[in-house]
Amino acid sequence: MNWLKIKNFRTLLSSLFISKSGDYAYEVIFVFIVLESTHNNYLLTGFVYFFRFIPFLFFGPVGGWMADNYRLKNNLLISEWLRLAVSLLLFITSLSGAVNITILIVASILTTIGRSIFQPSYQTAVPGTVDTDRLTAANGISQVAEETASVVGPLFCSLILLFSDKPWVFLFNSVTYAVSIMILATFSETKAAKETPFRIKNVYQETLYGIKQLYWNTRYLYVVILGSCVCILFTGSVIRFIIPATMVSHGQSEVFTSWIFLLMAAGTITGGLLYGRFVRSTSPEKVMQHWFIYGLLLLLMSFSVFYSLKLLLPFAFVLGVSGAFVDISLITAIQSCSPAENIGKTFGTFSTLANTAEALSGLISGLFAVGGLMIAFVGMSTLIALTGITSLAFLTRKAVKNNHRRPPESNEPDGSS
Repeated sequence: MNWLKIKNFRTLLSSLFISKSGDYAYEVIFVFIVLESTHNNYLLTGFVYFFRFIPFLFFGPVGGWMADNYRLKNNLLISEWLRLAVSLLLFITSLSGAVNITILIVASILTTIGRSIFQPSYQTAVPGTVDTDRLTAANGISQVAEETASVVGPLFCSLILLFSDKPWVFLFNSVTYAVSIMILATFSETKAAKETPFRIKNVYQETLYGIKQLYWNTRYLYVVILGSCVCILFTGSVIRFIIPATMVSHGQSEVFTSWIFLLMAAGTITGGLLYGRFVRSTSPEKVMQHWFIYGLLLLLMSFSVFYSLKLLLPFAFVLGVSGAFVDISLITAIQSCSPAENIGKTFGTFSTLANTAEALSGLISGLFAVGGLMIAFVGMSTLIALTGITSLAFLTRKAVKNNHRRPPESNEPDGSS
């Protein structure tokens, strides 16, 4: 099927690719800016990352609610405009030498707010652009587009660093947001907005009700989301902080770290293309299987540091393939198992829990790193694998019991208070 012939899906895909290209270039350089500003203080670096992700605890439910009640196009545009402003702020302050911990924390918080709006709205929009039987394939294509961007982003980052300095990566990120905004302006939304009045109290009431419904009505999905969030608790910090910091401590350049992320992204593209060939159907058990394999690969990467840093390069590619299998199966499971009217809230709930976990992982990794970067690397990788295998065992053992469990009576909030 030629996915580019579907106008709205093509628009979403193009916007995702352009925007993520800048995001991934930003990710590579952000950790180095933070390390420079904290003078390689790993505890302070973890503190910055804590503030980078903790806003999801408050704005994740808001983003999910907006996806179900407001126009998706407007939500996506608001997100891009906000992150464009933040990227320009970082460009100006870093270029002038005025960047500091306070600015980095403020920028992190605002960027997170933008992402908390974008993620649920994008994932809610995709099912509306394709037929149900092609949803898994559409998610695979989206994964390929995102990870192609994760190759392009670090590649542009490396090129910019070869000819210029780190602040110009922020300018590149700003340009990608501007282009994404122009693309999203062409998105035609047929679904009418509900025009539900926004009340913060009702947003959190509906979110809590949605979590209860997940627990009682779709127990498997609840376990997958909870288990995945525990894995993300450790994965985010290993990928974004521990690996770059380990390279710095071993005297490697920023370009070498960029190549690790480049190969990881190339592997994820390959995984996105191979997923449909090797995985015929998606189930909660398979999601946790993929997490277990992902944790084992990270553990092997941590051990390879003791022998040769060059071994990280092929491992990064294989890790990317495994990561694609995790992402596609997880997204498809949420979209398939969630009630159609609550897909946005489910993704909002997942984003809230997942990114709060990433925020906590920043602090945890900072504490671990005080005792040694390799302790954090090996320990967190082990915990990812253990969480995957434990959740898989729980799903397998409780399958029959969970299928026959009946939910208690409850009253859904009517949103009138």
